Amino acid sequence: MSDEPADIFAPGAATVSWRFVDGVRLVDDPAPARQVALDGLRDDAWRVLLQPDRASARSAARDAEEGATALAVRCLVEHDPAGALQALDTGRGLMLFAAVEPRDPATRLVEAGHAELAGRWLGAAPGPPGTDLRRAVLEVLTRDAGLLDPPGLAEIQAALRRLDADALVYLVPGVRPDGGWAVLAPAHGAPLSIPLADLTVEHGSPVARYLRALAAGPTGPDGTGDDASNQLRQSMQDLCGWAWTAAVGPLLQRSLDTGRATGSVPRFVLVPMGDLARVPWHAARDPDRVYAVQRAAFSQAASARMLCASAAAVPVPLTSAGLIVADPDTGGQAADLAAARVDAYAIHQAFYLGARYVGRYPDGRTSRSGAGSPDDVRDWLRADGAEAGAVLHLATHGETQHGMRAAPAQLLLAGGARLTADELAAGTAGARHPVGLVVLAACHTGQPAHGYDETHHLGTALLAAGVRSVLSARWSGPERATALLMFMFHHYLMAERRPAWDALRRAQLWMLDDARQAPVTMPVRLRQMLGNTDPAHVVAWAGFVHSGQ
Repeated sequence: MSDEPADIFAPGAATVSWRFVDGVRLVDDPAPARQVALDGLRDDAWRVLLQPDRASARSAARDAEEGATALAVRCLVEHDPAGALQALDTGRGLMLFAAVEPRDPATRLVEAGHAELAGRWLGAAPGPPGTDLRRAVLEVLTRDAGLLDPPGLAEIQAALRRLDADALVYLVPGVRPDGGWAVLAPAHGAPLSIPLADLTVEHGSPVARYLRALAAGPTGPDGTGDDASNQLRQSMQDLCGWAWTAAVGPLLQRSLDTGRATGSVPRFVLVPMGDLARVPWHAARDPDRVYAVQRAAFSQAASARMLCASAAAVPVPLTSAGLIVADPDTGGQAADLAAARVDAYAIHQAFYLGARYVGRYPDGRTSRSGAGSPDDVRDWLRADGAEAGAVLHLATHGETQHGMRAAPAQLLLAGGARLTADELAAGTAGARHPVGLVVLAACHTGQPAHGYDETHHLGTALLAAGVRSVLSARWSGPERATALLMFMFHHYLMAERRPAWDALRRAQLWMLDDARQAPVTMPVRLRQMLGNTDPAHVVAWAGFVHSGQ
């Protein structure tokens, strides 16, 4: 029998492979057939690698992920959560690779130091390469890219322990009557799965209404008073209860005994699939009206492989240096962000006096250090050494379009110029100093850049480029409430030296606390905003999500 792979260039190769083995598997022992199908998922990497452009690669990766998810569900039905983890992360790895990797195979081979292999690859065109060449190229590119092969359980657990997290949790939506699943890789012990009957995204469901409201448009300065704002606020009321019943409640119930010290809360890194990636899971609310963020800490990741990459990166100490981009004048292409200017300047004065401040001051004047253009960001990334700092805070407008051929996520900067996710990620990857934290205090920076690809948003692109931690926004929050949340995040980060994930959680808890006290470093203009907004409303604090270290 030939060792040549099956037709891996045909659509849905992994799914076809699974259906074949499913038809001949032994009823009493499905494990060998599952393993054949899991091994076959790797063949889908070839279809992604050989696509002529990124749009085609994304389409091929989407097909592969659908097959991988179907295989993961079969693994779960047959009580194999370890196999489900492998299938899920293989599919996500291909999606991420297609989303963030612009280079063709020959270029990647040359950059990895394999010029001779690149020549053989080019010499095999236009026909398909032979088996030995395929294997050699895939081995190099897997090692180089770090996204094509899923990490094993031991690697995931080591990463979780380095990040002080208790479990990586895939949330897989399903359809009724069976529902979806939570698939857990705990920091200690064997993988496990939790069936979730209500984890579905169906027409008329709370999550479907929320997604419609999310697409309706931004909220107003105080989150009220216009149809889009009210629609989002109303949809969140039902969504929070649904999120608890559908996933977070069962997850916390199964994960109460994490071995943590008394007084500490469990921490989960979520990998929500499909439209579930847009749900603020930390805002799930139990029947006693207690939010999940008050019981546990939550971060999000695009995949287990990206989690492992973040954990393996050397931490970057944060100093008072960095770059703050404060509401650049867009030339009338977007509304002014007056509260964001006040907040950005307060953050600069309280915590980052050594940082370069570009954009506008609270009174509307343009900073002498720069108008907040794409070149200002590029210049900072190209600056030498520790003097540049490791924090980038972007208080700007963000733009995200949806659809198969949608433009990439981007930031709207001075004069209406745009800086895309790809451009920012490329500049960050080539930065002359490490970037420890990017705060995307811009609307929609955590929404997908492509309608079918929830893994690719501005925050994901930055993490793939080597940024250690990213804060991104799921929606355009009330402007004054966002200003308060951002100031408190930096307070806990710099004044109390908390890690980024904990600083965000503490800032959100501060927003929820009716007895909240403003720190002495908060200027009067920010304090006055407390009387003009409702910090405790879920729309005010739940839009921001942490990823990375």
